[in-house]
Amino acid sequence: MLLKKFDENKEALMKIGREAIAESRRLGLPISARDLENEAADQAESGQQKRISAA
Repeated sequence: MLLKKFDENKEALMKIGREAIAESRRLGLPISARDLENEAADQAESGQQKRISAA
């Protein structure tokens, strides 16, 4: 139960982070190197999940 809730909260926080980065881009604000690294890792992870589920 707690792990499920933890995963839900983690996913919600990641979604908020992705939205914040997208909003920063729309506003033309600088994005930190750490945020760019996290975004790249997130995209790589989601790409692997999509490939696995499609197979």
